Amino acid sequence: MSESITLKVQPRTGRGSRATAKLRKEGLVPAIVYGHKKENATIAVSAEELDRAIRVLHVRMLALDLNGTAETVLIREVQWDPFGKQMMHVDFERKSASEKVKVTVPVELRNAPKVTGGGVLDQPLHTLHIECPLGSIPEAIRIDITNLTLGHPIHVKELTLPEGVRVLESAEAVVVQLKLPGVEAVVAAPVVPGVTGVEPEVIKGGKKVEEAEEE
Repeated sequence: MSESITLKVQPRTGRGSRATAKLRKEGLVPAIVYGHKKENATIAVSAEELDRAIRVLHVRMLALDLNGTAETVLIREVQWDPFGKQMMHVDFERKSASEKVKVTVPVELRNAPKVTGGGVLDQPLHTLHIECPLGSIPEAIRIDITNLTLGHPIHVKELTLPEGVRVLESAEAVVVQLKLPGVEAVVAAPVVPGVTGVEPEVIKGGKKVEEAEEE
């Protein structure tokens, strides 16, 4: 589970490209907070602090402190510049830490098979769609493949999962296996609809929430 942090934010009153450009020059990112049947709030947050939370701490859930009042949110979407370096706009969705969400997390393989039997490693699933409480989103699903052998793949149903985490792929889906060279690999399970990615969606260029909001 990723580290929980609190970011101080400030209300945003200006509209239009000039106002948002001025914010970015000041090291701030324009953002919107929505959800839980409350009025949408337009805010500005420190670009440096948010970038560290996303890229270094891999945070998905955080608290936003606006004038001493904190709200728990999910980083729902991030819009980047065309080079993927500068955050242009962020969407935060209000959530409670116990509220269940659907997200995508990476699969991390640990160690190496002791006996390969001439097989090569094949990983049909590099990510998994999961459902879990917002406050319990794991950074990754880690699998020890030390005892992986030819002809005995590891299926979703055989994974050891953190408490409260449920994988949405088929229980019979193969996550990782050893296969002989030239043998066709197992096709990964289809994408599960309605699931948000482990990292906030990256939009490089083009119109998105910020421009619609300004219009």
